[in-house]
Amino acid sequence: MTKIPATLILSFLLIVGCATKGPIYYWDGYSNSLYKCKKAPDREHLEKHKVVLTNIIAESEKRKKRVPPGIYCEYGYILLQEGKTERALYYFDLEEENYPESKVFVERLKVKLIKDQEK
Repeated sequence: MTKIPATLILSFLLIVGCATKGPIYYWDGYSNSLYKCKKAPDREHLEKHKVVLTNIIAESEKRKKRVPPGIYCEYGYILLQEGKTERALYYFDLEEENYPESKVFVERLKVKLIKDQEK
C-alpha cells in the first residue's frame, strides 16, 4: 500500500474547502445597463436601468439570494429623483437593514434629502 503525502492531502482539502456553490448575488444585466445609463444619460436608458434593478430585486428574492449591495439604495435614489420620496426612503431603509455597514452613507443621503426638501 502506498502512502499519500500529507501535503497532497492538505492541498486537496484546501482546494475543496474553498470551492463555492455559485454566485452569492444575482446581478443579471446590471453592468451592461449601468454602462448604457452612464454613457447616454437619458430618460430611456434610466427607465431600462430601473427595470433591471427591479428585476434583480425580484429574482434575488425568488432565488432566495441576498439582493446585491447597493441595489436597494440605487433604486431608491432613482425613485427620489422621480419625486417618490416615501418609496425612496423605504428602499434606503432596506439597504440599511440588509447591509448595516451602509448605515453612515444612507443616513447622509437621508439628511441631504431633508435639507433639499426644506429649500
